Amino acid sequence: MIINKPACAAVISLYALLPQGVSAQEGTDIGESDEEIIILDDSGPGGSGDEVILVDEPVAEDEILIPASDEEVEIQDDAIVIETPEEETETVVIDEGQPEDVATAGEDSSGVRIAVDDLRLEYSILGDSNEPADTLQFLHGAFSAEWDVRENWEVRIAARLDSHHQSGNPSVSDTKLDYGETYIRYRGEQTRVTFGAQTVLWGRIDEVPPTDRHSTSDMTRFILDDLQDRRRARPMLRVESFRGNSKYDFVLMPTFRGAELPDVDSIWYPIDRDNGKLLGIESSPAMTAVVSGANIDDDAPEQDGGFGFRYSRTTSDLDYALSIQYGRQTTPYFSYDAATTTFKAQYPRAWTLGGDLGFEAAGATWRFEASHVDLVPSTRPDLSYTEVKGVNWAAGVEFYPGDSDTRVNLQLVGTNLYDTPTLLDRTEIYSFNGSVEMPFAQDRWRANMRFFLGLDKKDVYLNPEIAFLGWEPHELYLQLHYFDGANGTVGDFHQDHSMLTLGWRAKF
Repeated sequence: MIINKPACAAVISLYALLPQGVSAQEGTDIGESDEEIIILDDSGPGGSGDEVILVDEPVAEDEILIPASDEEVEIQDDAIVIETPEEETETVVIDEGQPEDVATAGEDSSGVRIAVDDLRLEYSILGDSNEPADTLQFLHGAFSAEWDVRENWEVRIAARLDSHHQSGNPSVSDTKLDYGETYIRYRGEQTRVTFGAQTVLWGRIDEVPPTDRHSTSDMTRFILDDLQDRRRARPMLRVESFRGNSKYDFVLMPTFRGAELPDVDSIWYPIDRDNGKLLGIESSPAMTAVVSGANIDDDAPEQDGGFGFRYSRTTSDLDYALSIQYGRQTTPYFSYDAATTTFKAQYPRAWTLGGDLGFEAAGATWRFEASHVDLVPSTRPDLSYTEVKGVNWAAGVEFYPGDSDTRVNLQLVGTNLYDTPTLLDRTEIYSFNGSVEMPFAQDRWRANMRFFLGLDKKDVYLNPEIAFLGWEPHELYLQLHYFDGANGTVGDFHQDHSMLTLGWRAKF
């Protein structure tokens, strides 16, 4: 059968617009398949050349009725071949919906999908003359490869390179290669089983989710990055079961991986021996003397990783989840051993019961989350180590004011220790944090503000950013990181570490 080229294009366009199950003419059902029609056009404007319109199912000749022209179209079982008088015809044979010799983006002919997940380069200038460090340089690269070894089985290998450089006195030069999410996964109809290094973030709240207890923290840059960039992969077995609107999620961690810590001389290390400060503890002349002359032991145990279980359900009105976890916290708590004048990292094991829920109302998404921890490490006034109980909770709202592209995310967060003896630690901490993100100039630019504000004590972190997005896949950004706070707060510990950062980021 012969049809003209323009009319053929019109038919294909009509096909794309028709809903499934609607026929182009009576007795002709065009939309019975979910598969797409692909058009390969090797002829430029005004030129000649063959065109092959690929289809995923046999095409019957009586399904397309178009008058003939000089450009001929031959209907075959697995292709529509458009030929011109000047050229020989060429037919592409379809195998399961895609030509065998066509690979998707980032995928080689063997089916391996290779990606550069993140490339980043930053240069920062510290603005406080009291801080011995002058500049920070950061280079980061994350790479991955994935492939389906057989039906229902997937393999992923990932690695990351991080290089930190700090000029001044003391100077730091630290470059490390680490594994990323590297695993083998089985995907069934209702079950997914993953074994290997993974990053699992439970909870619903951004920045500080109370039920996130088993993910390994990345403390090498403190809170400069978003939450997902402040986590490292750790070995575990994960089993996810999907039953209707419910999900059962179980993780087993045979080994323990503590938080990734910066170099002990880095400004982001939680003990500042130069200024005699311990993160989270009020400074005093006596404490300054102890910290300045102390040794540090931050070794983490390798065994007793723990386990966790989370049940979540989605309904028409709300989403909710309940979780139970047993294992070591990954962020170290430093206790003081007077006999050896050493601050030793503690990674206590604890039971954690938690829950979270979310729903939409009044044009916004509302989130609530809380957890009870039966063992929270603490320090008495005589610097002896003890353990108490505590509750972590958070409430958040996310909305787009005036149905604009501006995204506002606000959160109220609290930590309460109870039935405690007299402690150097703060037994009540309340803070307000969030972010405001606004794209503009046809989405070629983005303005963003992240912030943390203490409510019970002055504690300030501000992170305004302006980014240029018009050079895809590259992103250029300028950031300010500002810290300030009362004695014993995070803002006080880092008050000399405010900085201006120029950065570049890309993904391929």
